[in-house]
Amino acid sequence: MASLKDLAETCGIASSYVDKTGKTHYTEDPVRSFFLDAMGIKNATLADCESSLNALNSVPLLPEVITFFDDEIISIKPFQNCHLTLKDENNTIIAQKNADSDQEVTFSDLRPGYYTLIAKTATEQKESLLIFAPKLCYQPDFIKNKQHIFGVSLMLYALRSKNSLGIGDFGDLKEIVELTAKNGGDVVGINPLGVMSPHTLPSSYFKLLKGDVSPYRSLSRLFINYAYLELKKEPDFINSKQVREFMNTEEVKAEIKRLNDSPYVLYAAALRLKLTLLQMMYDTFIASSDKERKNAFQTFKQQKGEELENLCLFEALLENHPDTPFWQQWTDATDDITSKQTAEFKQAHQNRIDFYAYCHWLADVELKAVQQTAQSLGMKIGLYADMPIGAASNGAEVWENPKAYTLKAGVGAPADPMRPRGQSWGFTPYHPLELVKQHYAPFIRLVKENMAICKALRIDHAMGLKRLFWIFFAKDNPVVQGAYIHYDMKALTAILCLESNRSQCLLIGEDLGTVPEGFREYMAEHGLLSYKVFFRQKEKDGTFIAPKDYMYMSLAQSSTHDQATSFGFWANEDIEVFKQCNLYVNEEQYRQNLDTRRKDRENMVKAFQKENIVTPKTLEQMKLSAKDGATIPENLETPVNIYGAKTNSALYLVRLCDIYAQKELDNAPGTIDEYANWRLKLSHDIDVIKQTPTFANALSIIKQNRPK
Repeated sequence: MASLKDLAETCGIASSYVDKTGKTHYTEDPVRSFFLDAMGIKNATLADCESSLNALNSVPLLPEVITFFDDEIISIKPFQNCHLTLKDENNTIIAQKNADSDQEVTFSDLRPGYYTLIAKTATEQKESLLIFAPKLCYQPDFIKNKQHIFGVSLMLYALRSKNSLGIGDFGDLKEIVELTAKNGGDVVGINPLGVMSPHTLPSSYFKLLKGDVSPYRSLSRLFINYAYLELKKEPDFINSKQVREFMNTEEVKAEIKRLNDSPYVLYAAALRLKLTLLQMMYDTFIASSDKERKNAFQTFKQQKGEELENLCLFEALLENHPDTPFWQQWTDATDDITSKQTAEFKQAHQNRIDFYAYCHWLADVELKAVQQTAQSLGMKIGLYADMPIGAASNGAEVWENPKAYTLKAGVGAPADPMRPRGQSWGFTPYHPLELVKQHYAPFIRLVKENMAICKALRIDHAMGLKRLFWIFFAKDNPVVQGAYIHYDMKALTAILCLESNRSQCLLIGEDLGTVPEGFREYMAEHGLLSYKVFFRQKEKDGTFIAPKDYMYMSLAQSSTHDQATSFGFWANEDIEVFKQCNLYVNEEQYRQNLDTRRKDRENMVKAFQKENIVTPKTLEQMKLSAKDGATIPENLETPVNIYGAKTNSALYLVRLCDIYAQKELDNAPGTIDEYANWRLKLSHDIDVIKQTPTFANALSIIKQNRPK
């Protein structure tokens, strides 16, 4: 008789994992049962487990998905005698063979791509996806030539300029791209640009600390946030009399000043202002006789297809449910995309759906123009984008295809010394069995759309290619409960390699946290860059890894958006924020982290001394300051950047906020209402950045210290 453990393991639920300290944690039966229930797998009794396991192990003619890399022989062994037909992506038959279940059938001379393999007997037929991918993801010339490049990373929303409407925009981004290129940089990294909606922000948001505005939890990861539009450059803005009159009112001028003067992004107000302007612009666009732009808009809609139509329908539905931003709570049957009510709503609101498509079209055109600017300036990469690992449960991706996700489970991280309660990231994970049944279509589309906007792409929490830590909360227990759930890493990596080469996009796998054995080696084998964060790159004795010992196939940064800035790290900013947000289980954990941070500062000073990158006088000052972090060394960013620049990593990025000595956290992981996440603006606007030497000096220092 099958056990609950047998069934769970067959469904990908790991029985144990080893944490960063080497301790083994075992999955308990209540956790197994919770996740099996979430997957829709019956498991209440041993008989249920036996029945479910038999169904899962039933032998089809072929597996749902078969994956090969281009250094492998494409060899198929069906489970029964059958006739095999192989079709390419144009549905053209390219091979037919009779197959014996006792022998393997090979296919040769295939180009990398997705193929449909059809197995047919007298009584049944099975269609499978055959993925044939390059073994390596795309490798730009600078990687092949072992060059060391550098650039800047930033939070786009945090940029500010005299032309802003309360939030950084693509015009501001273009300015930073041009400045970076002018100073020898080849890449500008940006936060995820997924779609945000003001209709999902509660009215209490204006208290600033309320409402989830994470760029990692958007309505859709497939399309671009029109909140980042530089409206003032658009023809429909310039040509609209209604827009001009609106912008000239004292009320609007005062609102724009309020939004721009705020040290934090006031998302709801900024998005609503832009939507008001976009509606006026859309009216102007519809009334215009510009056939070229109208044809371009229609082409965009056709290219983006059903996914765009569904997203815009979803946004219109959100407007229709102003007090219920979570589609799971809609009571008019539009929570189901296939319902009669949803179809009727779509027919009645097609103009509004087209309006949102117009917004996404403008955003797509503007962002791609920034990348074109980067390429024209000779940047080896240009934009380096970020793809979140999970979908937001209240977003359009889950609404339009709920079967592909496991709605009752979340994604996060197990408890560790820095996050003793564990982490909940607010994502909904892919259903591992259903994703295979859908032949990875949601993931393929996600990857394609994200690679279309950049020449380098960060895969957030890349370990999700192999396993994700699914979570839930037990009653009266603040610590996350969970287990690792496994996915088909070969298939997901093959998709990345195939799409990367098609888009000529370099891939970086964010491999921070609890990393399974062999994972980094597998990434390297397939040409993905590792992600090296200076403050976490330590030897077993706590000392910092020497710059020369960084692996070449990596991207180095001093810190990330989920961690303290250089100045905040020194001053214990993150530790104090976590304490204020009640993220520690007890006072002892807080004190332990303070003690560890003191040792980190002392080891940082030793690392700077060993590399001979600070003067003796500065060194003595840093040694004194390292004891408690109360005094931040002047120009701390300089030795940090020199150290990072000296690394052997192919890429080194300096955070824009580090150039300007920001101490505050951009984000305190595991919080929403407790901390003002994803809102803090940069302290300096674009004009100041252009007119003062700070930016140029920082990049000059980095350029001088990059390995030749």
